[in-house]
Amino acid sequence: MSEEHAQLPARPKLTADSWATGYWGPTEPDLHPAVYAVRERFPDAFIDAINFRDEMTIRVERARLRDVIAFLRDHPDQRYNLLTDETAVDMVRLRDTPRFDIVVQLYSIPNRVRLRVKAGVDDGETVPSLVPVHAAANWMEREVYDMFGIVFEDHPDLRRILLADDWDEGHPLRKDYPLRGFREYVQPGFTKPAPRIRTRLRRPQ
Repeated sequence: MSEEHAQLPARPKLTADSWATGYWGPTEPDLHPAVYAVRERFPDAFIDAINFRDEMTIRVERARLRDVIAFLRDHPDQRYNLLTDETAVDMVRLRDTPRFDIVVQLYSIPNRVRLRVKAGVDDGETVPSLVPVHAAANWMEREVYDMFGIVFEDHPDLRRILLADDWDEGHPLRKDYPLRGFREYVQPGFTKPAPRIRTRLRRPQ
């Protein structure tokens, strides 16, 4: 446990006005009840919490993602009991590692607040499936697998959902994927293949 994790700020007091700061709760991470609860319960899995444009994001270790989401659902004060989205972002050329972010969007129906939880995953690593916690994650994780190639452990039916089952040209939402795919494509009315178009990405200075 790092020194930063060991020295938690004072516990935020939950009152009727604790969530009265908008759809995402308090804008200061140290005052956000969900951030405090996750830091306290998972000191080794908690990485950081960031507020951007009044939206709170908690970053946790990949291996503990399912435990954190289940904890936020079942905690009597947090009750983030609705999974509104689960997706991924390819961070290639924006940082060295991990390559992808798994992004989980939660909503607390009783408290009427939202929360984002992220976990980094490298190419070839697996992520604990959230289906045992939220059944709605089933098709969402199939889409992430289809578009990014990220494998979810313990998923009940992990197969492509948008592309054909026998699709063999990779995963189209990876940022190094050619805009016209990997195979040569001859447009109707033409005899020569269309050029391979790749997006050139530069790391920000």
